[in-house]
Amino acid sequence: MRLDDLKKDFPETPEFIHKMVLETVESQLEEKKKIVSISGGKKRKKRVLRTAFIAAACVLTATIAYAAGSRIYQIYLEKQGSYGIEAKIESEGSGKKLTIPEKIDKVKIECGYIPEGMEWNDEYHIQYPETPYLGGFSLSSVLMDSRSFDAVLQETGVVESEQRTFGTREGIYLQYQDMKQDGSFDKCIYLLCPEEYQMLIIHIGDDISKEDAVKFAENISLVKTGEQEETSGLYTWSDYLNPETVYDSDIGESITCVSENELKILKVGDTIEIVGSGEDASGEQLELPGISIRLDEVQIADDLSLLEGKNIPQEWQNATGSDGKLLDSTLSYIKSGDGIETLDTVVRTETVKQKLVYAVVTYENPTETEINHMLYLGALATIKHKDGKYEMYWESSGEDYDRISEDGVSHTAEMTYFSVKENYGNGGNYIPTLKPGESVQVEMAWIVNEKELEDVYLDLTGDAGYLQFTEKELKYGLFDIRQDIANHR
Repeated sequence: MRLDDLKKDFPETPEFIHKMVLETVESQLEEKKKIVSISGGKKRKKRVLRTAFIAAACVLTATIAYAAGSRIYQIYLEKQGSYGIEAKIESEGSGKKLTIPEKIDKVKIECGYIPEGMEWNDEYHIQYPETPYLGGFSLSSVLMDSRSFDAVLQETGVVESEQRTFGTREGIYLQYQDMKQDGSFDKCIYLLCPEEYQMLIIHIGDDISKEDAVKFAENISLVKTGEQEETSGLYTWSDYLNPETVYDSDIGESITCVSENELKILKVGDTIEIVGSGEDASGEQLELPGISIRLDEVQIADDLSLLEGKNIPQEWQNATGSDGKLLDSTLSYIKSGDGIETLDTVVRTETVKQKLVYAVVTYENPTETEINHMLYLGALATIKHKDGKYEMYWESSGEDYDRISEDGVSHTAEMTYFSVKENYGNGGNYIPTLKPGESVQVEMAWIVNEKELEDVYLDLTGDAGYLQFTEKELKYGLFDIRQDIANHR
């Protein structure tokens, strides 16, 4: 799993959960190079500290120059060892210090070439419509600032690096080791845009060829919008390369193990009451206590027949054989290289069966207040119950490996399939409206590896706490669905 896996088609999740996931995955995978800054956004602090590596002997040095007025800007690219690189911007002609005006022209990104079949997902993402949250192009820009000449781009695990001209702009092309074709970003192009005081960053998925990536970058333009923005507080190139490590106060200490008396365990047929998050009749944000959630049914299957062909994700359809059964998944246990002289290697593989976990859940509004666009979410967590304790786990490392990659579609976290959708928010997992006394039944489904079924619990609180116990999980409880799964196997 790569950090870019977080771009997969997840339903919308509360913000602090996304922050927690990013923090955890970044720490485990040490993916220091793939966090994309937001174009034109205010300065934000990244959650991962980019660590410097000790440079090996330089075996390649290349220079790229760009003239703007009396100043020449250069990108120096140096190979570090076999798989590491360093890149640095320098200037000649008018000193080493870049003076940034108080205001600059706002620009928008326009693309003169897009690979056939791709389309804009939003103003910063271009993807294939069948995989709207995977691969493709992710665009961002950061402000060049007075510290840009002191900042060094350091990357590891680079299998190909090239300096070249992209249309009228100079830049560098990087391709990283990619263990499997899964929609992750395995390529990146940095484009120097000094006339706009920008560094344009293009992250490119493994579903895009180098040829198309280069052609895309060659035909990209930054067009003035007629507006200006203040440079104070904008995210900069030096910020991007030297992010701060921050721990949000709302996350607090990670809790992965609790005693039996700290966690309420529920079963099929039980009901919890939560605070529903949505909008009132006038469109104002609403937190409505008393929303009832009942788990009606849980089933297990080795095919997709329980879903009756309704809005089944394409990747799930692709994961079935000619007999309709879910294909086995191959787990690859990977030992990380240092990224400079060694790459990641597969130390062993394991074949496991994939299973569909299907649940039916009823949401009811027993209050006297209407709630609209109510966010809902179901998530599976793997938990060991022994010695009077519940311990949440996510197998990520072992004695002879550092992480696990798989070629299947299993995912024991947020629901991938959900029957009630609304064109609202990021994920669409909203109940359009629940009037007083009304209820709606929702189908949810996940595909998981068979070996995980004996430890699966269901979270319907809306927190999707599958890496650690959340405050809501400890308050409302989790559904133990292991016996119901066993009864249907």
